[in-house]
Amino acid sequence: MDKKDLSSLLKKYQQGDCTKEEEQLLFDWLDALEADASDVAPATDMDAVRLAMMEEIPLLSNKKKRYIWLKAAAAVLPLIIGTYLLWPRQQKSQLAANWQTITNTSHRIQKVYLPDSSIVYLGAYSTLQYNPSRKVILKEGKAFFDVRTNPAQPFIVSDASGVRTTVLGTSFIAEYNNKVSSIAVATGKVSVQSGASKTILVPDQRLTCAKGTVLQDQISSADLLAWTRGEIILRNASLHDLILAIREHYGITATTKMDTRKGSYNLRITDKMPLQALLEVVEKISYKPKIHFKLQHDQLSIE
Repeated sequence: MDKKDLSSLLKKYQQGDCTKEEEQLLFDWLDALEADASDVAPATDMDAVRLAMMEEIPLLSNKKKRYIWLKAAAAVLPLIIGTYLLWPRQQKSQLAANWQTITNTSHRIQKVYLPDSSIVYLGAYSTLQYNPSRKVILKEGKAFFDVRTNPAQPFIVSDASGVRTTVLGTSFIAEYNNKVSSIAVATGKVSVQSGASKTILVPDQRLTCAKGTVLQDQISSADLLAWTRGEIILRNASLHDLILAIREHYGITATTKMDTRKGSYNLRITDKMPLQALLEVVEKISYKPKIHFKLQHDQLSIE
């Protein structure tokens, strides 16, 4: 939530004009403020915010705690904007130094060990950032996380769309391409938050978030684990999924004017399968729609 939206919502809450959905957004902001305080602003500044808010809070029951905190936040809005959202650039630079960036520029999966001994299998042409506090940002692409258990410190993966996945110890795939987020669990359990929506996923479950919609379906954990060995298994996949698989496996971006939401492809793309062989198979099995490929000088088009 940016400073303009936060300021507007807090003022609406103060005037009693917030909808239930807007109240939930503010509740989520309060949760994030507590969870990320150590990573977002220096303790002295955050303490100033909390102290000012506490001065606005009368002694009431815990049942009303969240609502009272929001009223206090609205009352000290200038201080919050000044410390939480507009803290000095020098402090931002200091925190940025704690983040490391990894980019996989090849078409092979790259195995990465994080500082907490968790393992990441970073997909082709994918980029992520991580810090020592078990926080990861998937900037683009696909990654399989085998997370080391640490009950005292959750492992959190976020992406550019704001989808946030929290785990203690598990293995799962996170994917972010073309503003579409996907989380699929192989082992353990994760909590996925997209906006005000929070979903618990267990093995063989997948959540896809795109353009404000959230879709949950089933996916084999065996298929997910095959990906770490360089194989891609598609089951009832759309043309969109097929295009991503081709880019991921061969480093070639396909273009098309067709509706990429259509199609139903069942394929196993092995590590040694030539691109031309894959294209021939897809042309033979494709229907609704029937597709044809044109490959010229590493430029692939689909008609």
